[in-house]
Amino acid sequence: MGEEKVVTAHNEAQVNAGVVEVEGARLRYVIEGQGQPTLVIGSSVFYPRVFSQELREHLQLIFVDLRHFAACDPAFSPDRISIETYGDDIEHVRQDLGLGDVIVIGPSLAGTIALEHSRSRPKHVRGVVTVGAPPYRPGPDESPTPSERFWEADASEERKEIFARRMGELTPEVRAALSPVDLFVRSFMAMDPKSWFDPTYDSSWLWDGVVPDLAMIGRVYDELFKPYDLAQRPGKITVPVLVVHGRYDYLAPYTLWEERRHVLPRHTFALLERSGHTPPLDEPERFDETLLDWVHGLQDSSG
Repeated sequence: MGEEKVVTAHNEAQVNAGVVEVEGARLRYVIEGQGQPTLVIGSSVFYPRVFSQELREHLQLIFVDLRHFAACDPAFSPDRISIETYGDDIEHVRQDLGLGDVIVIGPSLAGTIALEHSRSRPKHVRGVVTVGAPPYRPGPDESPTPSERFWEADASEERKEIFARRMGELTPEVRAALSPVDLFVRSFMAMDPKSWFDPTYDSSWLWDGVVPDLAMIGRVYDELFKPYDLAQRPGKITVPVLVVHGRYDYLAPYTLWEERRHVLPRHTFALLERSGHTPPLDEPERFDETLLDWVHGLQDSSG
């Protein structure tokens, strides 16, 4: 445990921050709000900006880094990381912070990681919430991908033109002048027309201070979860799951779930009609209502 740890009772409305040390990485966390302990996995810098302040009045949100957004030991090889390693990290955080039974929220690929964690370690998981999570990622030889086909068939010409212009701004000269980390972030921001309900949205403010570990990013996105199919993984997912998706998410279209929802026997599916890849920011009121209604249902079912 890092020296920054501050212990807080679950019913205290205050902000605490610290570090949980796992083998090869230091996972930062930020605790905000009060109520049911809820791990929001991904980035402790990016995601506190995504979820509403009102949500903190109902849930204790513990924003915690996953390894690809953490301070990693350069001597620790990414080849040692597996999908199970991520599940171990989440459990390590839960135990180290003394959280008891938790809800785990995973935006984007972190939602897929949250599902895999609950598959192998369901005991202390009250439920999982995925937000724009892909249940399927094609291998490198599948072209066009399901996401590309959905984009071509569904996106407006205006949206496609904005995307082409954003990508065109990343000229070879611009790319050469950027550091690898800055190029990664700029490339991700160029995909904003595929990520947001408003195709002109500028997500740069969300990335301020976010430093991804590119070696770990490559391991996770290009090796562990490519290819990946939720329905083909061993074991069952038995915990309650809330699947939240945006209608205008072109990075991980909601259509990917059509043939895979059967893998989740206790799930609720919510499609937000004016959202892209990040419904908590596109439609905060609708997202909060959907999430809290589901959480209250968990509480009612547990007596």
